[in-house]
Amino acid sequence: MDTLDSTTHNVARQALQTLEAVPLNKRPPPVTATSSPYKFLTTAKSMEPPTPPTTPLQRRHKRSSTSAGSISLDKVTEGSTVDVARESQAPDMPAASGSRSDENDWERTRPRAYTKQYQRQALDLHENEEFGRGVWSLVYRATEVSPTHPAAPLTPPTSPIIGGPSLLSKRVLAIKAPSRRDAYRVLDHEARILTYLHSFGKASDYLTPFHGYDQATHSIILSAIPLNLDTHVRAAAATARANFSTRTMFDPIVGTQEWSSLATALISGLSFLHSKHCIHGDIKPANILLQPSISNNNKDPYTPLYCDFSSSLITTDPAPPEISALTQDYSSPELLASLTDPSVPTLPTAAADVFALAVTLLFAAIGESPYAGAKMEMLKLSMAREGRPLQFAKSGEQAARVRKGGMVERCLGEAVAKDVRERWGVERWRGEVEEVVGGL
Repeated sequence: MDTLDSTTHNVARQALQTLEAVPLNKRPPPVTATSSPYKFLTTAKSMEPPTPPTTPLQRRHKRSSTSAGSISLDKVTEGSTVDVARESQAPDMPAASGSRSDENDWERTRPRAYTKQYQRQALDLHENEEFGRGVWSLVYRATEVSPTHPAAPLTPPTSPIIGGPSLLSKRVLAIKAPSRRDAYRVLDHEARILTYLHSFGKASDYLTPFHGYDQATHSIILSAIPLNLDTHVRAAAATARANFSTRTMFDPIVGTQEWSSLATALISGLSFLHSKHCIHGDIKPANILLQPSISNNNKDPYTPLYCDFSSSLITTDPAPPEISALTQDYSSPELLASLTDPSVPTLPTAAADVFALAVTLLFAAIGESPYAGAKMEMLKLSMAREGRPLQFAKSGEQAARVRKGGMVERCLGEAVAKDVRERWGVERWRGEVEEVVGGL
């Protein structure tokens, strides 16, 4: 057997030596992962991004919660969401490009993908990492992170970010995540609207900064701005009650200068939205964030920015979605009336936005809802349907702040008119406010 094997080996070697050398450029390509006939082998294409790109949605606990005064048109249960996520750009989610001037661009808009990495994180054990909850979503704190050096290919693919010395922390983010599966369509649509609006140059002056959409978890990535107008006004009202003064009892609860600045900025922001065919649909103090002013100007300490476009629509959309939730204290009477009439679609309008912003500014003037005197929710809803918020405020505890002929009454004027035909449009309203504020 040994002799036979040796002889066979020698014959094979001689046969190989007689073969001619094949040039490199004529040799057949080697079998690679991409050319392998076996489907179970990993292809080069499948390595771009790692699989899975994100941590699956994890529900730690469930609890029912909606903001005070919110009316859900589809009962939902709030839940927990993903702790850590890695963004990947879906192939059908191209980033928004350039400035838009054609209203038909809305039909071509797709949510802008967020391609960086973020990590859910609380700064300390006593800090609440949740910014807030709504009917469809929760908003939590996260930190944008990036590798300090290029990462080598990993096998198996990378796991979600858990922190470590190779990560460099950047800006703090607010992640708006769905609280359940049927909220996916709501946040998908909101991300599309934000992508469309932020394609216009002036958007950053009036809207919360939008960084992109995590398609894998249906989460919207925003800049973290913890303070909203609702919290700010209630704190000012508590201070005013504790330090009552006849010298300021006729002024707006946040002060004359700050209130007039808020009114001017927010009406200008609404004008921007409407000029881009966008109806916000749920304007209220909790949906206005206050970004600290960059300058040391005590007169204008904050820049108000609109947020939460989950109830918004674009008027050029041939099939706009019906509003999914609204807040009764700030809803126009015609919008509230549509809830009880199945034949009327519940769609917000530009006039409804004007009414909602006017009641929001009324709240900033008196420090409470104009219907705060109602002892029962049904009574409050009945008062809201009457469409007379200014008259109810004048009969409340803070009536002095909205006295007849005063700045607040003159600025709000017909913006809170019950009849839509008599209600100011946003441009007329802006002109009226500029005239009043300019005369101070």
